[in-house]
Amino acid sequence: MNVTSPTSATIVVDASLAVSAVLPTTADGAAIERFTRWREEGLRLVAPMLWLAECVSATRRSVYAAAITADEGRAALEDLWNLEVEALPMTPQDCRAAFAWAERLGQARAYDGFYLALAESLSATLWTADERLANATRQVGAGWVHSAR
Repeated sequence: MNVTSPTSATIVVDASLAVSAVLPTTADGAAIERFTRWREEGLRLVAPMLWLAECVSATRRSVYAAAITADEGRAALEDLWNLEVEALPMTPQDCRAAFAWAERLGQARAYDGFYLALAESLSATLWTADERLANATRQVGAGWVHSAR
């Protein structure tokens, strides 16, 4: 697994960061500014296809918990699309790499591994709002993972 610095003008964005930028209950000005700056710099923002499902599920969970209204949830989804994150298909190789990352980090689920595998395959940075993920990856030498917190 690659633990060197990224070399591309591509950023992998995980669902936690995107959701933190668009949900009214978690709207993070710094995250919104970061997305704006990345677009202004012409950087390519990508995520594995599961990003869509994770973002929609997190938004729906907030509506179900009555943290936001259904209309706010629908507006948040529109804001997600406006972040202009390209959802990339997952290949069998990506699945193998995600499994390996989950194993390496001692995780029961491979969701985070898909973001890590994609960033690694593209020699890109990964940005997350998940501080635990950022800390865990630093411990294994993946300095190309950044926390937005």
